[in-house]
Amino acid sequence: MKTMTLTLAGLTALALSTTAFAQSDIDTDGDGVMSMEELQVAYPTLSEDLFAAMDANGDGSIDADEFQAAQDAAVLPVTDG
Repeated sequence: MKTMTLTLAGLTALALSTTAFAQSDIDTDGDGVMSMEELQVAYPTLSEDLFAAMDANGDGSIDADEFQAAQDAAVLPVTDG
């Protein structure tokens, strides 16, 4: 229950962020996926637990589909690009 509460609190903090970033802006090394470090530059409140929840396939990075799913679930603000 505590984990769920913390996760929901983190999700709310990210969803309330007013700055939206395009995936291409976050993927600074251009490898087509976003690492925890890349995402934390754009979303400083992103925790390891939230990153893991976004990483649906468990490969340690966030691809375009996972990024979009996080936006659709209001985990990340919707971007303009």
